[in-house]
Amino acid sequence: MTVPTLILRSEAFPEGFYEFKPGHLPLVLGRSQSADITILDTQLSRRHAEIRINTAGQFELTDLGSTNLSIVNKNDITRHTLRHGDRILLGATEINVELSLPPSAPYDQTTRDLPLTDYQSP
Repeated sequence: MTVPTLILRSEAFPEGFYEFKPGHLPLVLGRSQSADITILDTQLSRRHAEIRINTAGQFELTDLGSTNLSIVNKNDITRHTLRHGDRILLGATEINVELSLPPSAPYDQTTRDLPLTDYQSP
């Protein structure tokens, strides 16, 4: 089974990005030092939003009743299933979402998924 990876990129992060596997979640983003990801942005609530795995096994962003809302792709959200390319705005902090799946092993693929090879009969 392949495990997805969530990568959050922002100039607000010390290293420029954070990378998570489902086992690292849930986590809270906010301006409080007690948040799992502390973002120095006065427009953020102390506990602004949370990322967790939903019942379908997907990464999900939930607003935690923040004062200045959570916005994904220019839409106010209370809950949003994250997709590759999403742009999150928390306060004045923009976060870009990348989702990656490791390549599956050949035995996990159907014959349609396998690359074609030239077969030479003996």
